[in-house]
Amino acid sequence: MVVFGVVLLLLALAVIIYMWLATRGMDPVQISYGVLNVDLTPIWLFAIGGIALAAATSGLWLLAVGTRAKARRAREVRELRRQAKDSDRRTERERDAARLGSTEGRTTGTDGPATKDDRSTPILPRQTPGSSSGQGTSGRPTTGPSA
Repeated sequence: MVVFGVVLLLLALAVIIYMWLATRGMDPVQISYGVLNVDLTPIWLFAIGGIALAAATSGLWLLAVGTRAKARRAREVRELRRQAKDSDRRTERERDAARLGSTEGRTTGTDGPATKDDRSTPILPRQTPGSSSGQGTSGRPTTGPSA
């Protein structure tokens, strides 16, 4: 990439030198456009064209950089909003679970409310109808009334 850049710079320098040598001794170019009346030597006309090209290239580059930055900011805002929404949902679920756990786990006749921890309760298979031994389909005892 560096070699390609050096080659382009050398090529541009060769064109500038050629234009300077080729236009030596030429008559000035007359530009008349309304109030603009200018006599320029061809090398100055070439230089002004180069400056105009550099300005246009810089403008396009700045436009591209600004567009990329704006797109990156918009992408970050979308991501942050998504994360905030997920966090709000998670917090709401935790609040609902805590509220349900505190109302379902209360027992009467004790000094204070007792809460049931659903995560420590083992999950057992349901009892099948017609089994009188108190065991489910997997052969393990089930909790709850027999059918």
